Amino acid sequence: MDRTERVTLTNMCMIKNNQKILVINRNDPTWPGLTFPGGHVEAHESFHDSVIREIKEETNLAIKKPHLVGIKQFYDDNNNRYIVFFYIATKFSGHLKASKEGELIWMTKKELQQEKLAYNFDRDLKVYFNNDIDEHLLDGKRDVLF
Repeated sequence: MDRTERVTLTNMCMIKNNQKILVINRNDPTWPGLTFPGGHVEAHESFHDSVIREIKEETNLAIKKPHLVGIKQFYDDNNNRYIVFFYIATKFSGHLKASKEGELIWMTKKELQQEKLAYNFDRDLKVYFNNDIDEHLLDGKRDVLF
């Protein structure tokens, strides 16, 4: 029995500055709306290095010591596993600058929860805001938080 499968590895990072959280209003027609910045892990790149690189590319901020807080997994249209590593960063330097990915906005948690979010991102937020939850699983039949 083969125990390997095709997997897409990605990351997403909540950047906090006191009571404000950085969000991106994504232009992507596949998954538009408010979410946290992030992107794909490149071949032979560590998850840690990938989130630092992606945040720099999408926001121009250099985050320091991102902390892994959870994961999300689901299956894409080709039935390949898709894993998102969720990070939080509270230390960063640089000047905020949007990329082609979308507009960047600082919001409070309350403001964020009242906005139109990217599909199913409200479920992802539970992983970020609840220390008792560290995984969001979508498998076509279930939408479960562990």
